[in-house]
Order: sequence, then C-alpha cells, then structure tokens
Amino acid sequence: MMAESEKSTQLVKNTDVFQLTLLRALVLSVVWVLLWRFSAILEYAPYASIWYPPAGLTFAALIVYGWRTILLITPIAFLMNYWLTHMYELSPPAGELFYHSALFAIAHISAYAIGALFLRQFIRLQVIQTLPGFVMGFVLMGAVTALLASFFGSQVLLTTGLITVFDLYEVWLPWWIGDLVGVLVLSPLFVGIMFWRSALYSVWQRRLRFSTFESSAYQYGLKVGYTVAGVFVLSLFIWWFQRPEIAFLFFFFVLPQMWIAYTESAFRSALSLAILSLAMALGLFLFRIGESALIVQFAISVIAASVYFSIAVPAMLAERERSQYQPYLDHLTKVASRTYFLEVGRDEIDRASYHGYPVALAIVDIDNFRNIQYSAGHEVADRLLQKVSESLQGHLRHSDILARGRGATFLLLMPDTTKEHAERALNQMLTSLHYLNIPQLTFAMELQSATVEIDTDESIEGALDRAASQLNPR
Repeated sequence: MMAESEKSTQLVKNTDVFQLTLLRALVLSVVWVLLWRFSAILEYAPYASIWYPPAGLTFAALIVYGWRTILLITPIAFLMNYWLTHMYELSPPAGELFYHSALFAIAHISAYAIGALFLRQFIRLQVIQTLPGFVMGFVLMGAVTALLASFFGSQVLLTTGLITVFDLYEVWLPWWIGDLVGVLVLSPLFVGIMFWRSALYSVWQRRLRFSTFESSAYQYGLKVGYTVAGVFVLSLFIWWFQRPEIAFLFFFFVLPQMWIAYTESAFRSALSLAILSLAMALGLFLFRIGESALIVQFAISVIAASVYFSIAVPAMLAERERSQYQPYLDHLTKVASRTYFLEVGRDEIDRASYHGYPVALAIVDIDNFRNIQYSAGHEVADRLLQKVSESLQGHLRHSDILARGRGATFLLLMPDTTKEHAERALNQMLTSLHYLNIPQLTFAMELQSATVEIDTDESIEGALDRAASQLNPR
C-alpha cells in the first residue's frame, strides 16, 4: 500500500481528480456573470470598481481547474464586453466590437492565467509545501497578475481609442487595485469553496497545516457583526463630515481581522475578509463617498495581506521549532535524544571545570528488553520505555538531563552532584521502576545501572564509555 505521504503527493499532483464537470462549469459561469454585474454596479469611476470579484473567481478557478478554465472564462469575458458596451451606450461597428471584445477577453484571461498556472505548478511540483510559502506565493502572484490585468486592459482601451494616453494613469491604477482586492480577498474563499468536502481539500489542509480550530457560530457571528457595524459607522462619518481622509481609519480594521485570524479557522478568516470587503464597498456605494475609494482599496489590500501572514506566521514558527528540536527529541519517550545529551554534556563539563563543581553521569539499562519484545510484542515494549522515562523524569531536578541512549538505555546527567549523591538518587529511581504496572508484561524487567563522576579533563563521550564499561555484558 502506498504510504500516506506518497498518496498525498500523488493526489496533489494528479489534478485530474478534480474535473471541471458540466455542472461545475455552469455554476461557475453563472456566478462569474453575477459577480461581474455586481462589481459594475459598484463602479466609482469608468472601468474602476471598489473591488473586482470576477478577478478573484478567475484566479481561483485557474488554480483549481487549470487550463480548462481558459476555455470557460474567455467566451464569458467576450460576451460581457458586449454588455459593457451597451451599459456605456456605445455603438461601434459590429466588426470593431467583435475585435474589442476579443482583446478584452484575452487581456483578462491571459493575465490571470500567467500567475495562477505558475502558482498551481509550484504546488504540484512541491516547490511550495508550507503555509508561509503558499501565502507568500499567493500574495506575490496575485499582485503581479492584477498588475498585468490592469496593464493589458488599459492598453486595450488605449488601442481601441476608448481612452487617450493622458487618461492612462487615471485608469490603470484604480483598475490594478480593484483587481488586486478581488484576488487577495476572494480567491482563497473561492478556492476553499471549490475544494470543500473533497479529498484534495484535506490533502492541502494537511500539507499546508491550515488551522481547523473554530469557535461557536454565535461567537464568530458577533466578531463579524461588530466589524461590519464599524465599517458602516465609519462610512457614515466620512459622508457626514465630508472629509475623505477619515477613510484612513479603515486601516485599523486590520485589528479585528487579525483577531479573527488567530481565533478561527483559515476558511472562516477568508470568509470574514470577504464580508469586510463587501461591507466597505457597499458603504462607499450607499453613502456616495467615491472620493475615498482608493484609500479603502489600499486598506482592504493591506488588511488581507496582514491576515494571511498572521495565519502563516504561527505555522512558520511551529515548523521552525519542530525542525530545530527534532534532532534533540526522542519521539517515543519524549525525552532528550543522545545527540542533545552529548551537546549539553560538553557545555556542562566546560562550565563545571570553570566554576569548580562536580558532574555525575549515570546509565540505566533494561537488560532483558529484547526478551520482552519477543514475548510481549513491540507495542508492550514501547509502552514499557514510555513508562520508564515517565518514572525517571519524576525524580529529576530542574538541572538534570534525561536522554534515551541506544536501544533500551537511558542516560542521566546530574550537574553539581558527586558520585555518592548520584548513586543514592539513582537507587531511588530504580526502586520506583520496579513498581511499574504494565498488565501485558508477564515477567519483571531486569535493570542494571552504572554511575561515574566526570573528571575535569574528561570528555562526555569518554565518561559515557567509562560508565558503559561498568555494565554487565548481556
């Protein structure tokens, strides 16, 4: 049977397990058109919306379904340009309209295909394997593709004569930020919805180590509700005082969003971002404060990036901690490894030599461990090692170090302890070990031990060999 890690890799690489079926294509098309229409309603300037949800949906669909999305979105974007021409009450010749529509469709899909397919390929080839890497790649690719979309789109407008070269700056910047907000805020949510309850979603969740912790729906609703209420109150203040600079206060909504990110799952964090961006867009639309639109767009972008990195940073720190301490921990007994024991021993001997205090080293060995494995099985033998380590740890001082040696051997380092004191402490430990209760163990374990006091000019390896030589050969 294929190992779990191999199955995960195979499933992530084999994107054909998530086909763009006819039903999914139909739903995706309808949702794309509805989002396009909604963003058109919220335009605050020609060709510039507060945020552009179709950009997020296109980017997400390309990540999930790959190149098949191109065949679906291109004709939709082509037809939407006919609708857009009707909205602006333009009447170009039929041939010219067809040419313009084709250019708009190609500009839209090509820009997002570049970034999304690159990101998809990085994931498939496992160039990106962790949540911090995924967040960095997503934010970078999202910004680049939104910039490409605004550049291609504005060039199409310039080519078709809808704008002049003097209008270029006024068009491409709001276009870029609107598309960027749509990608950053909505793409993760759309990806999560497309993957929902699928095996591929579980693999991504495990490989990228997304948090699955969630509070109750009521608590989550309160957090989101308070945030949305604050957005509308601030929008009201901007309208009432007619001061667009008040919109800079929208940046402070990063605080409740980061609170949600730290206390909720990644999916709920993405959902709260989408709700926040919708509330901001509706606030600007309802209160007619379009002069603050660019500030709000930048605020949403910064908030989205901050939330994603706040999700990624704990995972990054945990991963670094795991990689840092993995060589120094015995995973079965949860005590230090032999490698860590030797490193600490070298440092402790140097300190003891400098300050002039003794250091004792002890070895505890389960002499009949192999017989226990053969008679009771590996599961019982592993349980015995865990019980022994727990018992020994119960007798340690804060300065003592317990480690697992080779096989069924435990190592003890006791700073500021003479050999006599170490032997007395070790006898108490051995006595407690004889009272361990493991029902599956049908005969008593046999223990042997040795204690030495490390000489000032002796290495930790030398002291360990000297103590091992005092054990009876098996």
